[in-house]
Amino acid sequence: MKKQRTKSSGINRRDFVKYSISAASGTGLIQAGNVFGQSSKERTETKIKEHRILGRTGFEVSDIGLGAGNLTNANILEAALDMGINYIDTAEHYVRGNSERTIGQVLSKRDRKKIFLTTKLNLFMGGGSKEKLRQRFERCLERLQTNYVDCLMLHMVPTVEQLKHTPYHDLIRELKTEGKVRFSGLSTHGRDHIMAGPVKDDMDKIILAAAEDGRFDVVLFTYNFIQKNMGDKILNACASRKMGTTLMKTNPVKFYQELQNMLERNQEQGRKVGETFLKIMEDYKTLIVRGDAFIKKYGLESPEQTRDAAIRFCLENPKVHSICPTINSYDELNAFVSLSGTRLDPKGKAMLSDFKSELSLGYCRHACGLCEGSCPYNVPVNTIMRYHHYFSSQHREKAAMEKYRALSGNTAEVCFACKEGACQKVCPYGVPIQGLLMAAHKTLTLQESSTACSRLA
Repeated sequence: MKKQRTKSSGINRRDFVKYSISAASGTGLIQAGNVFGQSSKERTETKIKEHRILGRTGFEVSDIGLGAGNLTNANILEAALDMGINYIDTAEHYVRGNSERTIGQVLSKRDRKKIFLTTKLNLFMGGGSKEKLRQRFERCLERLQTNYVDCLMLHMVPTVEQLKHTPYHDLIRELKTEGKVRFSGLSTHGRDHIMAGPVKDDMDKIILAAAEDGRFDVVLFTYNFIQKNMGDKILNACASRKMGTTLMKTNPVKFYQELQNMLERNQEQGRKVGETFLKIMEDYKTLIVRGDAFIKKYGLESPEQTRDAAIRFCLENPKVHSICPTINSYDELNAFVSLSGTRLDPKGKAMLSDFKSELSLGYCRHACGLCEGSCPYNVPVNTIMRYHHYFSSQHREKAAMEKYRALSGNTAEVCFACKEGACQKVCPYGVPIQGLLMAAHKTLTLQESSTACSRLA
């Protein structure tokens, strides 16, 4: 079915920034309401149009899957399955186990064999012995109301060494024999800051080692049209080993309005704004000017247009098996399923190319962390920006704030007083990361703009 759009007089720069041109797929912001101008009947007729073989599992999965990181509405999952989604990605701790409970509520009434279900365990959450892992997995099955999962993943794998965790592999063998698990997998965010401390292995190093190891059947990782080189290396390695590939963080660009708001509010109230802050704002003026030109060049009428193009970029790659956007609303569900089976047209390709060349400096690359070693305060940049992504793009506000509050060591609060700006100086992509970190801290702590701004005076 051809997707319909409401007629508009265009989107101005402030709206473009406010709603974010999340040039992306599965996790971009979607405006509330009926953004596509479709009736309820039309939405229910939206269907998955393409399935792909998930590597050596042999299972034909929908090209658009369902990321259940924020799933709490059983009706959304019911609708997703009716639309043809048959790949579900969850984890033991998503929404404190309520994601699995929601899935269990729905799957208990469905033909289980038609659905590929993945859940995940973190080795650093709740114990990593074989006995502890088994206990935790059995609780997953209880919440999911099923006697097996198709894939059990090691979640947020931080190092190559953890891939070899003997208790996990011993348990997988037992669970396969018992018919409780069919395949093994892993997910990784690359450099991260977890309970066990900072992570030093890059995402591609971890996944390439997993492919070489040979015991992992499916992988979940970051891939998008800006962060393409690392992703292509991973996809090629997985294809050579017939590993299934599923994608997250396919939203590569989001404009952050917070700093502009901070500047305007302090100026209106007559507060002093420091030179450091004004210098950071210059970087954002560059983005705003380029954003204006980009909107005019492509006649953009809604922020969904670039998001749709970014999804199609991922779908064009036959080595990608399923994209897993976080979904917890009907509008999100309809938007993503509508793109199943589609590809980029010439205009879309040109648009993404221009976005990458002109506006990619606004994107702090997921799973990167190249600047972290230069920070004199050891700020976990990649982790903080991921939490901000959860808040602003995945509507997981409470979880993002809790995760940020639980970080050990320095947070982005120290960025307000930092005069060195070392992170920005070493970033190979020219990202004004100090400003993004400041915005993230303000968002994740609900801190008043004036308080934050005054620290740069």
